[in-house]
Amino acid sequence: MKRGLKIAFWVIGILLGIIIIATLVAAPIAKSYINSHGEELVGRKVNVEGLKLNVYTGHVAVYGLSLYEDNGTDIFASFDTLDVKASLLKLISHTVHLKHITLAGLKVNLIQNGETFNFQSLIDHFASDSTEEDTDTTPSDWVLKFYNIRLSHAEVNYRDAKSGKQWHLPHIGLRVPGFVLGGEEASEGGLRIGFAEGGRLSIDGNYDAAGGNYNLTATLEDFALKNIEPLTDGVLQPCSIGGNLQAKLNAEGTISEIQKSHIGGTVTLNNVSLQQKEASSPVAHLARLDVKVNNINLEANSYDISSIILTGLEAQYEQWPDHSTLDNILLPDNPESPENPENPENPDSPSSPIKLHVGQLAIKDCNVSYADHTLPDPFLFPLTNLNIEANDLTLAGGNNAKLRAMLPGGGHLMVNWKGNLDDWKQHQDLFLSIKGLDMKQLSPWAVAYTGQPIEDGIFGLTTRLTINNSQLDNLNKLDIFKARVGSRRKDVDPEMKVPLKTALYILRDKDDKILIDMPIKGNVDSPEFNYMKLVWKTLGNLLVKVATSPVRALGNALGMNSSNLDFIAIEPDQRGFTSEQYHLLSDLATIAKSDSLVIITLEQRMPTPANDSAAFRYTMWNNIIQRYMQEQGVNESQIKVTSGEPTSDGERTGYAIGSEMKME
Repeated sequence: MKRGLKIAFWVIGILLGIIIIATLVAAPIAKSYINSHGEELVGRKVNVEGLKLNVYTGHVAVYGLSLYEDNGTDIFASFDTLDVKASLLKLISHTVHLKHITLAGLKVNLIQNGETFNFQSLIDHFASDSTEEDTDTTPSDWVLKFYNIRLSHAEVNYRDAKSGKQWHLPHIGLRVPGFVLGGEEASEGGLRIGFAEGGRLSIDGNYDAAGGNYNLTATLEDFALKNIEPLTDGVLQPCSIGGNLQAKLNAEGTISEIQKSHIGGTVTLNNVSLQQKEASSPVAHLARLDVKVNNINLEANSYDISSIILTGLEAQYEQWPDHSTLDNILLPDNPESPENPENPENPDSPSSPIKLHVGQLAIKDCNVSYADHTLPDPFLFPLTNLNIEANDLTLAGGNNAKLRAMLPGGGHLMVNWKGNLDDWKQHQDLFLSIKGLDMKQLSPWAVAYTGQPIEDGIFGLTTRLTINNSQLDNLNKLDIFKARVGSRRKDVDPEMKVPLKTALYILRDKDDKILIDMPIKGNVDSPEFNYMKLVWKTLGNLLVKVATSPVRALGNALGMNSSNLDFIAIEPDQRGFTSEQYHLLSDLATIAKSDSLVIITLEQRMPTPANDSAAFRYTMWNNIIQRYMQEQGVNESQIKVTSGEPTSDGERTGYAIGSEMKME
């Protein structure tokens, strides 16, 4: 900003100098003097093609002026015509009065090389050599009055010598009816800029010198976002930006307290797209974004937004083992750049916290998808017809929002959220409902975690998640219908060795449904906290527990009382089975025959044999049970009867019942 003011002052100084010289000497002499002594005047070569003046009327016209670069060959700035009319008699009353200033055909070539611009030598030429501080605070009695200022057909070219990026402003116009410095008259003016790729910027304002009040309105029409591509060279990978921007913003306040100015207005984006140069389709496309601003107060760091309405977003995020979609778009950070640059002007002054309020946030008719290429099988999960609604959204305090979306295969997603944004770990309350999700969509994750693909099934989930003071409490209710998984993949090393097929078979009821309550707890501040891993760990523990002890689960599924299916009491000296023992063995046989993957183990628990006769009786009982189960139709491979450790005094004698599942 300071550099721009310096340029403006020195340009005005050059123009006034030309006028004074032309006024004092005849036009031909003035022209020759300027062309011969340009370096003395401005520090660079200057060439003027024509000059006219009328000392009596104060009229000066300069034609075809060129100001060269330091090398004396390339042109830094030029114009076709400068026409100025001054009231010379006003100088007597310490007033510089210009009745009109017209500048046509201005062309400026700005070149940046690192931190230096090609106008630096001009600033250095006019800079004072004195190192003493000016302590004179006496106000000047001179008044500067400029009227009917017009700039037409101006053109600015910008080029960065290091990066090669360029920016062209081909149509710049300026209109200022009146501008006064040092007096109390009101001033008003307007600026018009046309952009090379399309679009127009209009700035109109007025300033009341007496009260120091100003009012400024900026209108941007049909601004093509392609105009900003050169500015993204240091941030984005090579890409094209499509769409256009419409905006109308108003700022009003006092110059002395400009940070307290009131800023409001509207901004609209249409058909925005972001596409890599060599890509066949855009990374993201936005049909429309409307933003209505009530008030922005820079001093208070306060942003009051009436509404943000986003419609028709199409986007896809992809993750690969070594990069993501964002890496394809954003340039990597410069390692030489400081992470926390210091503020030399106010190193000790903390910035005010942002105060944000959005009266209405609406995201409508959006389609987004997530693709994960880090899994053994590619995972693509689209959300269609995504809609989000939130009212009175703020960074400080409670918020609530609703989300609705369609899932693959005709399913539905619903989310209701309440919580804080500024300190999310203090309080969150989320209700999520998934209904009708085609489970085949989740197969890549199942393969990665369990090694087994999902071949069929409809998935439903209702979850209530709360976070209070960093403590996560999450209750999930799974509702699965007709779940089917394939055989274990030999080409995959899963994160968990879980017999998923068997566990799902056991969990199914007679109607082919699986209903599970799955609580999840944890501390979000833990460095090992990962929500998805917690989900799979909890689910995996449940499946392992069911699959490694299936007798009770299968017994319940078959309508049996499975509470006593853990031990068969048998005395070593008894003869034959009792009615209760027959009943228990019959139930075990029924369970074994219901699933050929079930293996039932009976471990003998008898006292230490006192003699060979006792040892024989113990072995005889093993054979009797083995033979009975086979007579009931149980496959020999599904029944294991073994001798275990001798019982201690007071322990029951008989057989401990166990079970396991054959791995697919």
